[in-house]
Amino acid sequence: MWSSIGRATARQVRVGGGLSIRTARRIAAQLAPRAAPIVPSGIRITAVFARGFAEAGRPKKTATSTTSKTKKPSADKTGEKETATKKAGTKKATKAKRPAAKKAKKVKKVLTDEQKTNRRIRELKKTALLREEPTSLPSTSWMVFVTEQLKEGSETIATAMPRISIAYKSLSDSEMQKYEAQAAQNKIANDVNHKNWIESHTVHEIHEANKARMLLRRKYNLTIKPTLDDPRYPKQALTAWTVYIKSRSSSPDITSEPAKAKFSKLSAEWKQMSAEERKPFEEMAAIDATRFKNEMDEYRSGQ
Repeated sequence: MWSSIGRATARQVRVGGGLSIRTARRIAAQLAPRAAPIVPSGIRITAVFARGFAEAGRPKKTATSTTSKTKKPSADKTGEKETATKKAGTKKATKAKRPAAKKAKKVKKVLTDEQKTNRRIRELKKTALLREEPTSLPSTSWMVFVTEQLKEGSETIATAMPRISIAYKSLSDSEMQKYEAQAAQNKIANDVNHKNWIESHTVHEIHEANKARMLLRRKYNLTIKPTLDDPRYPKQALTAWTVYIKSRSSSPDITSEPAKAKFSKLSAEWKQMSAEERKPFEEMAAIDATRFKNEMDEYRSGQ
């Protein structure tokens, strides 16, 4: 059966050259494999429309492809990263293996016995509150006069003292009364200032200050200010002997005696007393001992 191309060729050959049908078929058969297939125009138009509808139904591709989003690093960059990681690991290993530098030990200074003693004295003076204690005003007429004379001139105490002594002895009664009144006022002011200063510290601080002052006097033979009188600290309990002395010290036959003779007389009386005669004084001493114990317990509970 002839194809459409073969028949079309045969018609052209027959019309153009007047060849026989066999000759035309033979030529068409020879030419048929070499010629491109010819699609009728109607079929071509239908195919074009079908292709257009098919392309319109396909999803549109985005400008950026999937491969561009997940780009694989190149071999060179991968090698560089691996090299950098190896170097960092080597540095960390080197730092870890390096031994820590040993700190130089501080050499402890060895103090001599004299230096230790001086340091101990400084600590005791600080505890004794020597520098904190308020300065007392002159509390005698002589000290008031000396202070007044030294303020007026520029003399030293050694050179001015002979002149001041002569001037003090030549004072009239009215002038002497003036200096005595000033001394009495200064004494009252000193007591008030000292009381306020003591109360500005705790009972424990004042007690430790007194212990430090006692130690400085006895152990280091230093001239230190007197012991601080703190009425808040519990008073020591009285003994039976002390109670007896207090009860007899105001008797007329004792007050007229000198201090040394008074003590000797009371001591002799106490030794001659019987146990029954001493009993009242011992009972009073026991009551005072209970008072002292209770006050000390309260004092220690506040530490």
